[in-house]
Amino acid sequence: MLLTKSLYADEIEPIPHVSKKAQDSFVFDYAYADLHRAFAIAPGGAWSWNSGSPSVEDAEKAALESCAKYTEQPCVLYATDNNIVFDRQAWNQLWGPYKTAQQAENSETGIFVGQKFYDLAFTDSQGVKTSISDKRGKVLFVHFWGCWCPSCQYEFTTLIDMYRIIRDTMEGDVEFVVLQAREPISDARKWAKKNGFDALPLSDSGVKSTDDKEFYLNDGSRIADRKISKVFPSSYVLDKNGIVIFSHSGSVLNWSEYVPFFRDAVQRSGK
Repeated sequence: MLLTKSLYADEIEPIPHVSKKAQDSFVFDYAYADLHRAFAIAPGGAWSWNSGSPSVEDAEKAALESCAKYTEQPCVLYATDNNIVFDRQAWNQLWGPYKTAQQAENSETGIFVGQKFYDLAFTDSQGVKTSISDKRGKVLFVHFWGCWCPSCQYEFTTLIDMYRIIRDTMEGDVEFVVLQAREPISDARKWAKKNGFDALPLSDSGVKSTDDKEFYLNDGSRIADRKISKVFPSSYVLDKNGIVIFSHSGSVLNWSEYVPFFRDAVQRSGK
């Protein structure tokens, strides 16, 4: 796709995952900036661009390095000079490469991409006591929220849209672990039902009140909620071996954009 100064905003396909600010910057700033220039993006919404470089290669390197400062995800080029170079098929595979079962077993425990996620204990939406490790063999979407949190409430509309798509196309391969923080599960489920979100399976983290700021681990110990969730909402995707392959702090604009990533993780992780 050729980018020229005569293009209007509605003639450019929306850039995946990024905010309106990024879309506008691409259309109204990047498109008119000096050559050589490059625009980089990453899953989760990180973005950056560079212009006025002595060569295309210099512009590409600067844009990618700047983008990488804001994300754990790999940054890729969306545009260079006057050309859209975005590869959507490669984009949907950026949660990989995935660790083998042996590599996963030897991985450090934590919340960062490439680490083995904490083995949280919880009660699922059917009342069954379970844990993260019990779910090995499935791709997990682990989400921390509270109905007292405005950003969490805002995000639920797009979150349930993604859930329904995945439920209908990848049932049995992807499981949602949606855990409440700093409130009893009764409050969380009451709010979800009142607002039409009760189709989303809500697990019980075990938290009983606003003063309870810890989650339970499968070994019986507890962990501070802020060690897992710096902000609420916070989301993690774990591959079939329990390794973090994606994380996001705060609300996501459109979770449905992530469905192809889940499909890739289902098909290629867990070896």
